[in-house]
Amino acid sequence: MSTSTAIALEDAIRGAGEGWIIDHFSPTDQAIPHVQQMLEAVGHLGKARLGASAPDLSERAVIDEFSRNPARVRAFFQALGVSRTAEMLLMAWRIMQGMEIKEVQLSYHWQQDFHVRVVLVSPHGEEDLPYESSDINDFAIFRHIGVLQIDDRPVFDGFYPLRLS
Repeated sequence: MSTSTAIALEDAIRGAGEGWIIDHFSPTDQAIPHVQQMLEAVGHLGKARLGASAPDLSERAVIDEFSRNPARVRAFFQALGVSRTAEMLLMAWRIMQGMEIKEVQLSYHWQQDFHVRVVLVSPHGEEDLPYESSDINDFAIFRHIGVLQIDDRPVFDGFYPLRLS
């Protein structure tokens, strides 16, 4: 990972208005290496789960996508700032690519356990393997998912940036 790519990644994060990801990381100088490690982990997981159809989540690809679609990448940066697992971040990116949320199972018992399982489906009906997490911090990702009703039926739709200011 080159220094120029790290600078561009930091510029993209700050340009998205998400500088808190860097400024609140401790120690601050490890924020970008942490983001780079998370992107790499998400990329490896994507290749393992999806093979040739895996999304490119390299630093360069994320930076390039930010220049084309800043709102999409802003939502991803926000998720990256709160999520602890590559699995939930890959799920978020897949939703941003157009996958739909088919099923959510959530289990929580106070001070005992947390587990979430999400099944995504493409507009053509193909399902991804389920996305799962037992890290309660990953629940924060659900703030980004649109909630609506169509013909009085519940729908989770899309993945959007939060307006934090």
